[in-house]
Amino acid sequence: MDDSTPPRRPFGVTLLLWMVLCLSAWGLLRFTAALRWWDLLLEKDSRISPLYLSITGAGWVVAGIVLIWGILSIRRWAYRVVPISVFLWLVEYWIERIFFQESRANLAFSIALSIVVIVITLVSAWNRSSKIYLTKSEEHEQPEKHSTSP
Repeated sequence: MDDSTPPRRPFGVTLLLWMVLCLSAWGLLRFTAALRWWDLLLEKDSRISPLYLSITGAGWVVAGIVLIWGILSIRRWAYRVVPISVFLWLVEYWIERIFFQESRANLAFSIALSIVVIVITLVSAWNRSSKIYLTKSEEHEQPEKHSTSP
């Protein structure tokens, strides 16, 4: 194997990448749905404004693009930012669920799923191979200090 090739991406990093892709897709759906159904949401006096829905949806799309780029280009900050982003998404979900949605019977399922998402995110991010890949892999992009090549 050539020294200039980046190391193979571990499964945990791939899993984090898929989680970010899912959150980005959710944000895009939220954004487009808010724009598409704007008038209906206003007409039916929705508890959450279409402006809020569109801004948060667009925000998650932008955050997702940045996070995907960070993971694919093996940026050191992705190691910490991805779990923080997933946690913030869950906080947003629970704030909306508690304060703006009608009560639903699937509370236990939502709690269990939130815990599973947190555990998968933390295990994937804190996994030794993921941590090494995301925090030390930038070395392959750095020129050698004692290299004679320009």
